[in-house]
Amino acid sequence: MSTGKTIGAMVAGFAVQSAGMYLVHDVWLMPEYRATASLWRTPDAINHNMWAMILANAIFAIAAVLIYIHGVEQKSWIGQGIRFGILLALVTTVYGSVMSWVTMPMPHILAVHWIIGEGIVCIVLGLVIAIIAQPKAAA
Repeated sequence: MSTGKTIGAMVAGFAVQSAGMYLVHDVWLMPEYRATASLWRTPDAINHNMWAMILANAIFAIAAVLIYIHGVEQKSWIGQGIRFGILLALVTTVYGSVMSWVTMPMPHILAVHWIIGEGIVCIVLGLVIAIIAQPKAAA
């Protein structure tokens, strides 16, 4: 895998992850967050800590690319991307959402919506990484 492709996949992955989380949390789920406002930090406090969210998105994208390129096979990028996205969702989104629901007084439907929304983002991320990082022979 070339360094250029790896860095390109990391940058694209960061963009997909950041945009996807924005769409899921700041657009689609915002009415649910407003209805459960007592559970969350204030918007000012969230904005104050936004650097940590940006850093977390970057770490997630970098790690996802590094994991993918060490397990990529000479197979269709579409199948590998979808499989990788589903596995990524299972070990991150499903796990984190269920654990948050168990430990926080939040409606179960919010955890379900996190799983759906972030699961879709993981699959899109898997596909983007796969199309950029596919081996030359599989292209």
